[in-house]
Amino acid sequence: MDRRRLTDDQGFTLVEVLVAALVLVTGMLGVLTCITQAQTTTWSTQARTNANAIVREVVEGVRGVPYEQLVTSTLASSLQTQAGLGDDQLGTPGWQVRRGNFTYTLSVGVCAMDDARDYTGTHEAGQFCASGTTGTAPAVCSQLLSVSGLVGLPGAGASAAAVAGLGDCGLDVDLDGQVDGLVDLAGSVCVGACAAGGVDTSPADAKRVVVLVRWDRGAGSRYVLQATTAANPGLAGAPAITAISSSTSSPVTSASVTSLQVNATSSAQAATVAAYVDGTQQGTAVGSGTAWSFTWSLGSVSAGSAPGSGEVVDGSYLVGLKAYDANGQFGQTRALTVLINRRVPYAPQGLRAGRNGTVAELEWQPSPERDVELYRGYRATAGSWTLVCETTSTRCQDPSPPATGTPDYTVVAVDRDASGTLREGALAATASVPLLNTAPHAPTNLLATSASGTTVLTWTAPALGDPDIGDAIDHYTIYRDGLLYDDRYDRTADATQTTWTDTHVNGQTHTYAITAVDTHLAESAKLGPVTR
Repeated sequence: MDRRRLTDDQGFTLVEVLVAALVLVTGMLGVLTCITQAQTTTWSTQARTNANAIVREVVEGVRGVPYEQLVTSTLASSLQTQAGLGDDQLGTPGWQVRRGNFTYTLSVGVCAMDDARDYTGTHEAGQFCASGTTGTAPAVCSQLLSVSGLVGLPGAGASAAAVAGLGDCGLDVDLDGQVDGLVDLAGSVCVGACAAGGVDTSPADAKRVVVLVRWDRGAGSRYVLQATTAANPGLAGAPAITAISSSTSSPVTSASVTSLQVNATSSAQAATVAAYVDGTQQGTAVGSGTAWSFTWSLGSVSAGSAPGSGEVVDGSYLVGLKAYDANGQFGQTRALTVLINRRVPYAPQGLRAGRNGTVAELEWQPSPERDVELYRGYRATAGSWTLVCETTSTRCQDPSPPATGTPDYTVVAVDRDASGTLREGALAATASVPLLNTAPHAPTNLLATSASGTTVLTWTAPALGDPDIGDAIDHYTIYRDGLLYDDRYDRTADATQTTWTDTHVNGQTHTYAITAVDTHLAESAKLGPVTR
C-alpha cells in the first residue's frame, strides 16, 4: 500500500466548513435585511400617497356641501355617500376606506369660527371651535397622533375629556367617524369689544373643517392631517351668475348706439349684482330675485380728432356681472366679450420726425382704440402721399428720404371694418424734416451691474450736449442683443435719466448699448456694448 496516500492531509476540516457556512448565512441575512427594508419603504411611500389622495377627495367633497349643511353630526355620513369614500368595513367601529392593500381610518369634523375684529357674538354650544380662530399648535397634534403618544391609534380608549379642545388634531376617540373635542360644548357669551356696546349679530364668520387619515403599517408617522376653511356662507351657498347675454348684437358698428344692456340670471336670490368692465366695477345692475340687467353707457362718438368725454373707443371689452347675497358673499361670475367698432381710427397724436443720418425717423403716440392692427407712415411727394413704412409699433423709418428740401410726413392708424377689410383712419398732423441736423455727442462711462434678477445700466451724459443751436438731447435709446434698428429695446423718459433697469433678464446674459437722441431724432454714436 502506498504510504503517502495514508498520510495525505488534503481536504477541509469541520471547523473550516462551519466558518464558511457562517459567512454565507451572514451575507444572506444582510441581503434579506436590505430587501425587507426596501419593501417597508415602498409600502410606506404607497400608503402615504394613498392617504394624501383620500384627504384631497374628502376636502373636495366638503367644498361641494352647502355651508348650512356643514355640521359634524351629518358631515361624515354625507361624505360617505360619495364614490370612493364609503365605509368599507361596516361591522367595524370607525370609518374605514380600503385602498390597494391598505385600510385607512378616517375622521372629519367641522366647527364655526368667530373673527373678533368685527366684535364677538354669542357662541352656541356645540357649534363653535373650542380653540377659537387659531387652532391647535401642530407640535401638539404631532405628539398626540404619534404611535407612542397620548391617544395612539384610533380607539385606544382615551376619553372625550382627555382630548377636549384638541379636535384640531382630528381625534376620533369613540370611532364614529366624527372628530371629538373640536367644538366648545359649553358655549360662550358675548365678550371683549361686544361688551362695550358692539354686537356681532352674525358671529359665524367661517367654518373650519378638519380631516384626519390614519393607517397602521409602514414606517414614519402614519397619518395625514389637513384643515380647510369655508367662508360664510361658502361658495356653494352664495348666488352665482348662471346666464348672461346682451340685448345688442356684437360687434356694435353703428355710431347711433350709445348704450348696451346686459342681462343676467343668478342661481339664487341676490341682494345686489355688481357690473364690471375689464375687471373694473362700472356700477350695479337693476332687478330683483334672480333676474338682473345692467346698462353700459358707450357715450357718443366724437366727430373731432380725439375721443369725447365718456366715449368708449373701439375695441374688445369683457363685461361681467357678480351677484352678492346679504352677507356680501358671491358665487361664480360670468362675463361676455363685447366688440365695439363704431368708427374709423382717430388720428395718431404727437407725431415727431427728423433726420438720423441717411434715414428719416418717425415716432408717435399709440392710438386710443384697442382694435388698431398697424400704422402706416407717409411722405408728401408732389402733392400726394407716398407710403414709406408700415409697422405694428409706434415708430418707423423712411429709408430713402429726399436729399434736398424739407419733406412733410404723416402717419395713420389702420383697423378693420365690419366686413373684415383693413381701413385707414384720419391722418395725423404733419411733421416736417429739416435737411440738416447734426447728431448729439455720445454719452460716456457705460456700466452694467446685475442683482436680484435684474441688470442696471448707468452712464454719464455728454458734457457738450448737442452741437446744433436751439437743439438738445431729448432722451437715451437702449439697444439689447444687437446694434440694429430692430434691436432698440427701450428708451428713457427724458435726458435727465442716466440709469435704466432691465427687469426682464430671464436668467440670461445680454449685451447692451445706448445712444443719445436729440429733439429732431438724430442719434449719437453708440456707447458700448457691455455684456452682463
